[in-house]
Amino acid sequence: MPMTVITLTKVPPSLRGDLTKWMQEISTGVYVGNFNSKVRSNLWERITQNVGKGQATISYASRNELGYNFKTYHTYREIVNYEGIPLVKIPNNDKNSLELKSGFSKASKISKIKKINKSKMKNNNIPEYIFIDLETDGLNFKDNNIIEIGALKVSKNGEEYFDHLIKNDSLLPSKIKNLTGLNDKILNEHGEELFLILKDFKAFISNKVLTGYNINFDIDFLNYNLKKFGLEPLNNNIVDIIPLVKKEKMFLNNYKLETVLHDYEIFDEVPHRALLDCKLIKLLSIKVNGFSRKIKKKS
Repeated sequence: MPMTVITLTKVPPSLRGDLTKWMQEISTGVYVGNFNSKVRSNLWERITQNVGKGQATISYASRNELGYNFKTYHTYREIVNYEGIPLVKIPNNDKNSLELKSGFSKASKISKIKKINKSKMKNNNIPEYIFIDLETDGLNFKDNNIIEIGALKVSKNGEEYFDHLIKNDSLLPSKIKNLTGLNDKILNEHGEELFLILKDFKAFISNKVLTGYNINFDIDFLNYNLKKFGLEPLNNNIVDIIPLVKKEKMFLNNYKLETVLHDYEIFDEVPHRALLDCKLIKLLSIKVNGFSRKIKKKS
């Protein structure tokens, strides 16, 4: 397969991370790799969607007079096709001439303002939202049981936690014991009645936006059991982090929480305990592009 060369300037770190899965960075911002045209096309589409205010150039083998072709994105130079031969045009425009002016540039002023207001932005105009996570003794919400409910509320006043074990009449499978560290004795001694915990949980979350990792799994379990006890099912707005991760990390081998955390350079072990998992998912949400925007839109 022919070699492809991609150069990047001032792009998000996550985009560079994506390229290293397919290419080798031989110098800062310069990547080389061998792959087919389909992969090349997908990579270039990925780059153009996530390059932000940066610049990108791709060069690859082609059956033309030169034997290669190239594309640019957000660069000053233009590509001109002259009788099948790609040429580079450097615009000569007086508007692009630089004039030296005293004082700070507009971009510098904006940057300074952002730094000054950074702490204020963190504390003001932050909508309340809640991370939720369940531990269950199986995957089927109709046949299996909730054994732990955890929630982490985020607001301008800080964090609040909800963490309860649930009594379970069935014996825990060995796989669940090994995964969570829970056992029948712990649930019998420290677990509480699901009906009471569900009522407290609904009071805790109120009408706030709910978020989580594969949150529909948790919502299915919660709503099935709420209906079973004659309680109103949840109708809160939700934000699932998985679709945001898949958009940003298109080429992961899988999207298990452990895999995704490592790819975002969060190396804590997933404990598979409800509240502790909520805390890890919160760390992940900080690094996922578009999460804050989704939360504000749903609030």
